[in-house]
Amino acid sequence: MVGFVDRFAPRWALRREVARAQLDLLRERRAERNASAPYAPVGGGRRSREFYRNSRDPHGTISGARQPLAYIARDMLRNNPRVTRANNLFAGYVVGSGIRPVVEMVSDEDKGDKSRIEGLIEDHLLTTAIDADGHSTLFGMQNLALKTIPLSGEVLLRYRQRRSSDGLPLPFQIQCLETDYIAHTKHTLGSPQGRRIENGIEYGPTGAPEAYHLYANHPGSQYGTGDIRRVLAENIAHAFLVDRPGQRRGVSWYAPVMAELHDLHKFMQGTLKRQEVAAMFAGILKRNGDDDAGDELKDAILEVEAGGILELQDTDEMEFNDPPSAQSAEPIVKIIDRVIASGLMLTYEGFSGDYSQVNYTSGRMGRMDQDPMIQFWQNELAIARLMGPVTRWFKEALYFKTFIEPDKYRLRWTAPRRPVVDPTKDYPALIRKIRGGLATRADVIREMGQDPERIWNEWSGWAARDDEAGLVFDSDPRRVSLSGVAQAKAAGANAANETLTDEDETDD
Repeated sequence: MVGFVDRFAPRWALRREVARAQLDLLRERRAERNASAPYAPVGGGRRSREFYRNSRDPHGTISGARQPLAYIARDMLRNNPRVTRANNLFAGYVVGSGIRPVVEMVSDEDKGDKSRIEGLIEDHLLTTAIDADGHSTLFGMQNLALKTIPLSGEVLLRYRQRRSSDGLPLPFQIQCLETDYIAHTKHTLGSPQGRRIENGIEYGPTGAPEAYHLYANHPGSQYGTGDIRRVLAENIAHAFLVDRPGQRRGVSWYAPVMAELHDLHKFMQGTLKRQEVAAMFAGILKRNGDDDAGDELKDAILEVEAGGILELQDTDEMEFNDPPSAQSAEPIVKIIDRVIASGLMLTYEGFSGDYSQVNYTSGRMGRMDQDPMIQFWQNELAIARLMGPVTRWFKEALYFKTFIEPDKYRLRWTAPRRPVVDPTKDYPALIRKIRGGLATRADVIREMGQDPERIWNEWSGWAARDDEAGLVFDSDPRRVSLSGVAQAKAAGANAANETLTDEDETDD
């Protein structure tokens, strides 16, 4: 019967199927509303319609919005001072003066190679020789990468192999790239072997990236071409913050607060323009006399100068302007700044630069909220996603140069410690932490972003020279206590040494 109606009355059959589909949808929504009634956002009614329901996977959700959000964030960086400060804060908090590589030899027998490895780190990684563009050291590239990730949501470091004839300490360089270089329009369906290309990234059967399809030049460059090159994933460090399981690309960190940043920027510009116009408008002259008298004042009132005297007729009246106050804007700006700072995982004081209401306790509490997130960014983004591949590239190049086996040493990346809130309170707490057995000196030194072995070598070397010269300083804990009193054990050891020396001389 249905096939007969479709054949001889297709229009009526179409209306019938549409009505059925609408009825099924209505019944489905009614069932969902009844099942979810205890929860207001999905329980039906006017307010529940204000919520947007998105059932797409992480990749599908951000695929169309990722690039436009990055373009908007970059424009804000050029024109919005709040974005400029926030972006510099991200890089400064995570990278600081640089995440430093520390060499740790696996066996004591190989310690002779340590100085050689450290020398090549100083000559290659910590000079502009590492940068394919020739502008930055490795620390500068870390800083650039952590400025790019918040804006674009992700960043690429590309391994570039070099010839020995190029004269570099090690035969490789690194190029920092925006992810605009990825040919996002390149797609292929899955092959029988399970390989596919999505947005310019080639994935293998396990779902891990196997290659990146990159433009030879930035697609926005006036010299850009459509040339696309396939680069193996082992030669790419792709860093982004994963917010959902299965996410394969990053999105701008400014996305949740872009509207607030833009509106606040316009509000501040409007407030400044209002104050500028009000300050330029001095007053209104009401003339009640003849026109000739008024004409004589035209030139005099074209501009009101500081300290000037304005002469008026008896019948004239001058009403001076009372400019509106800008103080009414301050509470609004503070409220929105707090919302923006919270959305960016920054403290209000750091984001706004307003420390007028901060004391030690509030500053410490703010750091307790923020420091765990910064440590996560350091470990997850900077060290694991960026410096992890750099470690592998460095070890391979070092082996070709020196034949030192990669498994004979480790590179431990040490992030700089955040500045303490109050040194007079924080440093004694670290000392008590060591003395209480809660941490070793090496642990605390690493927390401060230093190399424990390097500090120990320098300290022991200077201590030996002080002993040889017979010098005692208050900074030497072997000789002087924290309160400035000579250590009894050290004094006893000195006395024993002197006695032994006298006996030796007597025996002689």
